[in-house]
Amino acid sequence: MVGKEPKVSIGLPVFNGENYLEKAVDSVLSQTYRDFELIICDNASTDRTEEICRRYAAADDRVRYYRNPRNLGASPNYNRTFELSSGEYFKWLAHDDIIAPAYLERCVAALDREPDAAAAQPLVGMIDAKGDVLSIHNGVQRAASPRVSERFAHLIKLPRDNWEVFGLIRRETLAQTALHAPYSWSDVALTVEVALLGRFTLVPEPLFFNRDHDERFSRTALFDRKKCWEWWTNSGQAASFIQLCPTWQLHADYVRIIRKHVASPWVRSRLYLTLLGHLCQRFTLSRLIVEPITAAAPGLLTTGRRVKRLLRSRKPADFHAEEVGARPEVRK
Repeated sequence: MVGKEPKVSIGLPVFNGENYLEKAVDSVLSQTYRDFELIICDNASTDRTEEICRRYAAADDRVRYYRNPRNLGASPNYNRTFELSSGEYFKWLAHDDIIAPAYLERCVAALDREPDAAAAQPLVGMIDAKGDVLSIHNGVQRAASPRVSERFAHLIKLPRDNWEVFGLIRRETLAQTALHAPYSWSDVALTVEVALLGRFTLVPEPLFFNRDHDERFSRTALFDRKKCWEWWTNSGQAASFIQLCPTWQLHADYVRIIRKHVASPWVRSRLYLTLLGHLCQRFTLSRLIVEPITAAAPGLLTTGRRVKRLLRSRKPADFHAEEVGARPEVRK
């Protein structure tokens, strides 16, 4: 954009994304709302990503392409797209997701209409590798409550998909957060931090489409903590003990976020009590217990998975299929 800053900035961090990158960029350039910039940060890709990005940047001056001299890790690369942006509203877009042509038009209108909202979020469609819609989800309503305590209580629940981090967010709100930290689920902490600063406004249309495919991070590395650490940071350094315990890191971040953004002693006490109740739930408590043990003895985690696979292989085929089909969708 020459002469003025765009109203909207879209940050697209990517590493070796030639498989779906063009579809993501095309969905941005097809927007009915035109006042935007697309910032692509290439994390030193080794496939055709650079070629694809340079072609788009040469054809449309709204596309700004940056290539890192080395792979910084996913977390710094996500943050860099925001740091390079200038729009009043900001959105992250993964290279394998797409947005409907009316996404920006509807979400910008919602934020312009509701100045007390920190972010706008439409309904979410799940698509497969071919782009066919598998399902539509409206779970994003959990972030729309006018009460801080209700937003906090909903957003800290795990496991769950975290689509809110891909909403259209006010720049001034994101600037008050810690952005993405180098550990799994730091995007959940970021969403909670945004939600403590303001409510989400909902756009009741399926305009954001999250792609489920075999190569996505949640299928290849999310449950391998060492790979997660390397994916988020690529620092070349071995992960410390606490860095292999993302549940502990996440809940420590919750405490930091409450202390930073909640001034009222009454509201702060209520959020702490909510967090304490969450910590006492079986799922959270088991992760808090197991993570330090498996971080100290990684072989236990591998053995446990082998036993689990063995037990599943002994179940009747129909029961096994039912169990797998009922498994919650893993967030991106």
